[in-house]
Amino acid sequence: MTPVSLVRRIISMLPSNNILCCMRKKIGVIGLGNPLRRDDGIGLLLLQFLQENKKTLSKTIDFIDGGTSGMNLIHLLGDYDTVLLLDAVDFKGTPGQIKKFTLDEIKNQKIQLFLSTHEPDFLTVFALLKKLKMTPPHLVIFGVQPKDISQGIGLSKEVNLVLPVLQKQILKEIQTMIRS
Repeated sequence: MTPVSLVRRIISMLPSNNILCCMRKKIGVIGLGNPLRRDDGIGLLLLQFLQENKKTLSKTIDFIDGGTSGMNLIHLLGDYDTVLLLDAVDFKGTPGQIKKFTLDEIKNQKIQLFLSTHEPDFLTVFALLKKLKMTPPHLVIFGVQPKDISQGIGLSKEVNLVLPVLQKQILKEIQTMIRS
């Protein structure tokens, strides 16, 4: 047996929680939304911007178009150490305002979220993940307050005006999170 094949065989026999598999943290950035419901597509636009600027980010990031996936996200979320969700969130703010929600805020239900128009909504998916004990260790939602989620293509004027600011802000936030 060659040294390389011996090392591969030994690694394959190690449990999945060994130090070799955990040296690099796996990060998933998931854009949610429906581009046919105006501002509800903001998560996908932010995801697209991050993909276009991925050279400035870690190579351990997977970019995922979650669309309106709902329950299909369950199998994805458990695969990551850190999950960053980008979505339109009605938190009663000013249209285009961005707010970061942490896992603790969601777990403790200190905040009332009305997440987009996805069926089922992310809180339902998250509740199921908790029951299955599959929640990622770190989960952050970057929610953008929508103005208009009616049927139609394109962002509302209010959200579109702040899109460049949102893009820079989300890029900076993710770069900061990766460094820490």
